[in-house]
Amino acid sequence: MRWVAAGRSDVGCVRKHNEDSLHLDPGLGLFVVADGLGGHAAGEVASRIVVDRVASFVSQTIEKDRTWPLEYDVNLSYDGNRLKVALLLSDQAIAEDIRNNPERETMGSTVVAGLFHGSKVTLAHVGDSRAYRIDPEGIVQLTRDHSWVAEQVANGILTPSEARIHPFRNVITQALGNGGELDVAIQEFELGEMDRLLLCSDGLSGMINDSEIFEIVHQSASLDEAVDQLIEAAKENGGEDNITVILVRPEPGEVVPSGDNA
Repeated sequence: MRWVAAGRSDVGCVRKHNEDSLHLDPGLGLFVVADGLGGHAAGEVASRIVVDRVASFVSQTIEKDRTWPLEYDVNLSYDGNRLKVALLLSDQAIAEDIRNNPERETMGSTVVAGLFHGSKVTLAHVGDSRAYRIDPEGIVQLTRDHSWVAEQVANGILTPSEARIHPFRNVITQALGNGGELDVAIQEFELGEMDRLLLCSDGLSGMINDSEIFEIVHQSASLDEAVDQLIEAAKENGGEDNITVILVRPEPGEVVPSGDNA
């Protein structure tokens, strides 16, 4: 099994700088979206640290015979540990950068990362960057936002439609680099040959709803076309934030050699 992917990041219609970063490595089976926080270019620094650290650590741990840098979680698979530790190391790297550059003290990053092994996908996320599974029948949000409104929805205080327009909808409860304990969410699942995995920053999910995302992906002739159309739809609806999108589909065949096309 190999993986075909397309991805792009756009500054949107309001922001002056793009603080999102993305990484696509079909050979390694790794795909990452990071949404930087902090403004004044600091967010861009944080998101770039995340994608670089995650890519580096996952690449270094292809073989299992190595010293593990942090505690190994026996409740997770090997790939689950690879992603969890990669995110924790990214968190540490942002904190170290802040210590060396105090003017960046408010920076941080959300992240969603998918690691493929055969038809199995290991997914990790922190914050409100999202993952969706899209098949011919519909779309399912796989991640639950680490955000204030998501907690209110889970507790039955807000409805999903109310959460979308709530004034606190951008308040996140978890981010890399913000200090404190991180709740790295890990899940694993099978991706069928007709399925698509969508990773995105909230610049997409905050501008267009799930049904619109499904229709665009379902009607597009290629992954590249779908990515472009998703970004354009987000911009047509206001483009209030940076917009980053990765679409991945499995394809029978040999894995292509690993390469860096972040």
